[in-house]
Amino acid sequence: MHTKSQVALEFLATYAWAFVVVATAIGALYYSGIFDFSNYLPQKCIFPSQFKCLDFSLKPGEVKVRLANNLGENIRVTSLLITNDANPPISCTPPAAFDWASATDKDITFTSCTGGAYIPGERADVRILISYYAVNTPSQQTHLINGKVNGRVTSG
Repeated sequence: MHTKSQVALEFLATYAWAFVVVATAIGALYYSGIFDFSNYLPQKCIFPSQFKCLDFSLKPGEVKVRLANNLGENIRVTSLLITNDANPPISCTPPAAFDWASATDKDITFTSCTGGAYIPGERADVRILISYYAVNTPSQQTHLINGKVNGRVTSG
């Protein structure tokens, strides 16, 4: 009986060492960032078809979005707001109200961004709310458009 227990103990010890080696290898891969799947997610900028997103950049203290006015008419942007789901949410200084001609591109830059888990080197997910009205429409009914930008905050 003594031999059977020794064989069983050696069998378990071999598998224990194999487990330690595998756990160490997985730990090393995790430490080196292989399992950080946010590195493999695409960066994206999503707006409704009225405002096509052409480009964007997320820099420390700044969110910049380049949009095209596809409404087919001149508009006046009355307010812009940026936010996210972090606690506290991101806080930025929006650009002033501006007129936007039809079929033209516009760079919209939010400055002095703080809070909202907006950290260089990390991914950020922000929502942009644009309030506008058509200049040539007599009632000047205000419309709201929501857009979303998701990407990595570059370091410079």
